[in-house]
Amino acid sequence: MRNWGFEQGAIKRALTEHGADVLHEAFTQIFREYKPTPDYPILTAGFAISYRLNTVIPRILADRQRKEKAEATVVNGGMVAEEIADWL
Repeated sequence: MRNWGFEQGAIKRALTEHGADVLHEAFTQIFREYKPTPDYPILTAGFAISYRLNTVIPRILADRQRKEKAEATVVNGGMVAEEIADWL
């Protein structure tokens, strides 16, 4: 994008804000979905963080939250353990 210093700063900020595992999954999705064009044949980390990360991170976090909720659901009756504790 601009230079290597910018790329390093963007990666560092994204790592501290989102964490390594979320950022890894985001980069995997971004690079998988990217379609090169004649004007932009290469996808850089700085571009991915600056322009694509804000659309991918909410999807990843929503998927993780949905998976956590599904794992917490008790098979019998479909009540979450916290709901059972509140009910009792």
